[in-house]
Amino acid sequence: MKKTFQTIDYEWLTRTTGDPFADTGGYVIQYLSNIYPDKDIDWLIDYVTKIYVNDWDAKLNAFFLNSKITQPAYKGAKKISETISYFKALIEEKEKNEQGFCRITGRNVKLFNAGRDNSMMSGSGTFINFHHFFDSGLKLSKEVIIRMHFVPLGSLLLAGKVALLKSNDESLSYFFVEKNIENNLANIRNGIKEGVVKSEFKNPANAIFDFVDKSLSQFKRLEKKASLTLYHFTNFGASPEIEIYHLPATVFLFYSLCHKINYKQDWQNFVRAHYKNSKNKGAIYNRQDRTFNIEKKGKVESIDYDEYKTWTNSILDKLLNGQSLVPEFHQWSKKGNKIHFDIIRIYLQNIRNMKKETIDKLLELADFIIKDKSEDQIRKSINKLNGASKAHELRRFLLNLVEENYNNENEKPLITVKDYTDYLFSDSSNTGEIRDVLLIAIYQKMHELNLKIKLAEEITEEVEQ
Repeated sequence: MKKTFQTIDYEWLTRTTGDPFADTGGYVIQYLSNIYPDKDIDWLIDYVTKIYVNDWDAKLNAFFLNSKITQPAYKGAKKISETISYFKALIEEKEKNEQGFCRITGRNVKLFNAGRDNSMMSGSGTFINFHHFFDSGLKLSKEVIIRMHFVPLGSLLLAGKVALLKSNDESLSYFFVEKNIENNLANIRNGIKEGVVKSEFKNPANAIFDFVDKSLSQFKRLEKKASLTLYHFTNFGASPEIEIYHLPATVFLFYSLCHKINYKQDWQNFVRAHYKNSKNKGAIYNRQDRTFNIEKKGKVESIDYDEYKTWTNSILDKLLNGQSLVPEFHQWSKKGNKIHFDIIRIYLQNIRNMKKETIDKLLELADFIIKDKSEDQIRKSINKLNGASKAHELRRFLLNLVEENYNNENEKPLITVKDYTDYLFSDSSNTGEIRDVLLIAIYQKMHELNLKIKLAEEITEEVEQ
């Protein structure tokens, strides 16, 4: 970028701050500077302002309230000229200012007022109670306010609200903004001038995991501790609001591991079978071609992934919201579906914090229940385990296995005191998950041995803790 203004600290136009809005604007400035290296910041301001007004018809109400661009009193060229005049005065430090510490960068510099007209999710006017000492706005450096002006070009709309994504891995944060800029500019070139590009998804979970999918394809190596935070907001009128969705590093890592070549097919079949759509009730997932089939007017129609990926998905929702997938793993396995047990093991250890020794013991118990048993014996064991809806019933079931092992005169004890107290029924263990994981292990071993045992339809009750 060309640097001619003595009053601008150019480093702070793009330097990472940790603020999702300021950083998004900084990434946009960085992207445009790479395209137009001989242009200064005033030219870039003029460039995006003309996009907002001429190409997007000033549709920035979700970002700014009564700004020079969204102000109804200004029309067409007036919106552009007023905006340019404001930023010129800001750069020349002719706007009202005071010395102090910038709320976002922490620098001791000249500070300017930032309200809902030139920043997002802040207070101004009747919302001065948002700020310390009832100031008329946030006190920010001019560099940060300039960055805010570029945010729309690096954003997308998700279900009618603005979506910004921030990661502790800077390459992911920049990648998100970069793709939005490219899509926004491509729409303009193609004559689509409806404003900020719209996401094809309707809910945050689908959008976040679609971005993870794209990231896994784009980057061969990602920071193992990468996490994502989606800011879903609107600064519109009298009803500004924001929802924050966080994808922890543990979930990101688990999801990425599921896409390794040994697990990917099993994982994708498991996830894709859980898409639902109210307009396509009765659609049945086909594991062979990974489509949904639905009967309409006597004909079977096939729905491919590009269409059904926008439907609601309970697995993605639960991963994002921190809810257990063990019930879904249980039902999937019970229906005879194959899923690599490593996926379940990784999930239990890293997401549910189940001890490795607990999982190993449950696999050993599953072996004991199945090995050298008749189909009728296996069926009875599964039915008893499904019927163990109370913690003491599960304990009794396991103690019966211990007794059976003893009566068989096996030298090695099936469950030791340490197994019982530290790994199966410790204070931190979840008895319901212990039961369900044991059932999953049994079903998966039956699948490996190609055992087809017809089981009675039953409702598996939640185990009381």
